[in-house]
Amino acid sequence: MFRILLVTFFIILSGNALVQISTNSSYSTRGIGDVGFYGNAYLSGLGGAATALADSSQTNLYNPSTYALIAKQLPLFSIGVNHFEKKFSNNGITTKGRFSSITHMSLVVPFAKRFGIAAGLKPLSRSGYEINDAEMVEGDSIFYNYSGDGEIQEFLLGFSGTIIDRRKQSLSIGVNGKYYFGKINRERLAFKKASGVKTGGMESQAIRAKDFGIELGINYDYRFSRQHSLRFGGVYRLAKSIRSEQSQRKIYYGNYVSQDTYDTLYNATGIDGDFYLPAKTSVGLTYTFTPHNDSLSGNSKLRSYMFTLEYTMSDWSGYQETFDGKSETGQYINSDALRFGFEFKPHRIATDRSAYINILDKMNYRVGAYHVNTPHQMNGEQIVNQGVSIGLGLPLIISRAVSTLSISGSYGVMGKGAGSGVVKENYFGFNLGINIAPGYDKWFRKYKLD
Repeated sequence: MFRILLVTFFIILSGNALVQISTNSSYSTRGIGDVGFYGNAYLSGLGGAATALADSSQTNLYNPSTYALIAKQLPLFSIGVNHFEKKFSNNGITTKGRFSSITHMSLVVPFAKRFGIAAGLKPLSRSGYEINDAEMVEGDSIFYNYSGDGEIQEFLLGFSGTIIDRRKQSLSIGVNGKYYFGKINRERLAFKKASGVKTGGMESQAIRAKDFGIELGINYDYRFSRQHSLRFGGVYRLAKSIRSEQSQRKIYYGNYVSQDTYDTLYNATGIDGDFYLPAKTSVGLTYTFTPHNDSLSGNSKLRSYMFTLEYTMSDWSGYQETFDGKSETGQYINSDALRFGFEFKPHRIATDRSAYINILDKMNYRVGAYHVNTPHQMNGEQIVNQGVSIGLGLPLIISRAVSTLSISGSYGVMGKGAGSGVVKENYFGFNLGINIAPGYDKWFRKYKLD
């Protein structure tokens, strides 16, 4: 019953998030929008460092080799939502914005002791902005409005297998087959006002993605002793020209609010082409310390300390859009990111029902930080995104299966230290996610006949 209530709650939240703007950033005006990190609450609480993370009660769609490491015999359903508040500032002018969205949906199923499969949905890029400007031309005020919305999504089917499983070491590999779909919309208006009537022109453009891609992952865990272990993770996304379809329209209007005054100057739909999605490489390292208490008192807590880091690089300078034989380049530059995370568990055995173990002991406490040289530039300067995060994980024991509720918060600045004329974004937000495992008793009970 409790599981049903949780799922219902998240479906309501997700439905609300779907009707909101999926992002709000002036840096999503080019290419396919903002190609930043859109991780779930668990990963966001650790600064977004996902490559070398493997937890039996958490899904990690960012490294397909982790699917085989989920708790055996238990499917794991996961969903997450987020909400962000932003303040934009430029040359003394400030405005505010907000957005809510779904971070992911997934189902991971381990099977045959060493394998796992997954199906999931998460964003690749998002666009959401509205920019207004004006200038004087021969004594008349000319106004300009620029707006955009939409997103490119990744639907993935993944497979993972553990090819080495020994006492001191294990090696898992995995692959995500992806289908990219979705649409990015842009609109530009130029007009003048006379007696409250807007007269001018409008240009709209849309890019719709529809193609497949591949991502590879690896995970190697070496246990020096019962207390110390080191995990290496790597992920490589293959470069791909994504088949797409473009539409363009140019319109003159005598009165913007009256479509009877619209005169279509140009209208083209179904223009076949592609945009180039560059290769992406991520490497990560995780160190875990799990001290074993030899006390005979019978009430000792088993703590756990985990430190993880990740480095990611993408060759976004090679991005280009090609439609109707015409190519456009220069929308992005090369980017890289460095992310850190730390997690502390006062007591790492979530199913322990000892009297001296309370709910605070079973919670997971996380902090993280990140420094991202984004693929965006303005006035010749690369835009830097820096921030910190905190997170909590609450295990939910239902019929001996461990489900988890994760909450994270983050604060950061995009464009910090850049020169004049560069928009600076101060933001804070929170993520909420849940991983639900069905109970053993109802799903996997075995009966024996004599």
